[in-house]
Amino acid sequence: MFVAMVDILEFGAVEVERYAEVLTQTAQAVARADRDAAIAALHPIAGEIWMGRLTTANRSGSNAVRAARRVGNETLRAQVFVRDRFRCTCCGGRAIPRSILVAIHDLFPDQVSYDVHYTRGKMHPVFWALAPEADHVLAHSRGGANELNNLTTLHAACNTRKSDTLIADMPLLDTRLRSDDWDGLTSLYPALISAGAGEMRPTYHRTWSRRYAALMP
Repeated sequence: MFVAMVDILEFGAVEVERYAEVLTQTAQAVARADRDAAIAALHPIAGEIWMGRLTTANRSGSNAVRAARRVGNETLRAQVFVRDRFRCTCCGGRAIPRSILVAIHDLFPDQVSYDVHYTRGKMHPVFWALAPEADHVLAHSRGGANELNNLTTLHAACNTRKSDTLIADMPLLDTRLRSDDWDGLTSLYPALISAGAGEMRPTYHRTWSRRYAALMP
């Protein structure tokens, strides 16, 4: 199936919400075993390729795109996302764990491209717009502990736009006060795996699925 490529140079809060809604409808269709409906749901964003640059808020003024630094303890990262209800505490937008975005890519590689190195021109912007990172509130370089209460959930893009020296001064949102039941599509993750994503990266998806299942209330 041919999918036309569409260059994306920027996105904002509206696009973040649109991406989250499209992927929700896609995952729900996969859970119903309706691949045609899933492809139709993906159609509005299919083939988008990130060609933009994210300006980092650091003293050097560099605008080089980089993948945000990640906390090495994967269970701790997952705990942060669950605690923050899969919402970015900077912009308040919905987040979808990278492993679930990768599962969607594994099922629909032509529609949702992915590059593990986040290479510009080789991946869909949903990985910048929706994937969460667990970042230190007080930077580790300033003595901040690598602990749950010093970590917060930020979209990869929001994290990249903020420097480590500024995050402690950010007016972080308390996403735990939200009344919705957004779960980052973790409840639909097993369906994505069963539909074929598990065949592509069995250990990766099995590990992350079990991790979220153990942490979700």
